[in-house]
Amino acid sequence: MEKNKTGKYLKYAIGEIILVMIGILLALQVNNWNNNRIEQNEEKEVTAKLHADFKENRKVLKDFLIEVNNQMNAQITLMNLVGASKEELYKHNLDSIFYISFGATEMAFADNTIKNIMQSGKFNLLKNEKITDLLYKWNTLSEIRKTRMTKLDDWANDKLIPYLLPKISFKQMDMTSNYPWSGISKVKPDYYPVFQEVTFENYLDNSIWHYQQVKKRCEETDKLIDEIVDATKPKGK
Repeated sequence: MEKNKTGKYLKYAIGEIILVMIGILLALQVNNWNNNRIEQNEEKEVTAKLHADFKENRKVLKDFLIEVNNQMNAQITLMNLVGASKEELYKHNLDSIFYISFGATEMAFADNTIKNIMQSGKFNLLKNEKITDLLYKWNTLSEIRKTRMTKLDDWANDKLIPYLLPKISFKQMDMTSNYPWSGISKVKPDYYPVFQEVTFENYLDNSIWHYQQVKKRCEETDKLIDEIVDATKPKGK
């Protein structure tokens, strides 16, 4: 009888152990399911934010490219006037063209979502490899674009503008935007001599080259934005 009781207790104990193990496994499975559900929701939220950010970035870049093209075309107009006669030269509003060519254009992309997922270590939330690959390309292209824009700004501020300071009137040039300090210069500078200098032509040529490089990087950025917007688009839309 004692052997039978021992056998029953052993079977009961084994049964209890099995039930406990099953309970633990079920609890782990439920916990994993909850974690996966939370991560999936976070991924959807991050993807939706990326989609919204890059739709906004598309608009920002479009406006920036319009300004870049205006500035670049203004400098091309100036370069085409190098060597022109006084009669031909003064048919143009040179102050206005100079003003447009020196536009201080800035571009601020919506990048908080990318920064947050990078800094918080949540980049692994994105299970879509296409999206992660595109975001890595975005970071790389952003650095290249910033370098090109910095070179353009440096050339304008360190070379072209200092060269023009003793040759044209910035006060008259600023009349295009009706700044309170702008107006007709009392010293009446003559713009004709500067348009007879090959140095001026060379400064413009190099400036336009820098604009072209910025424009190329922006056009590449535009294509990449379209890809990111498409890849992050909510399913069914």
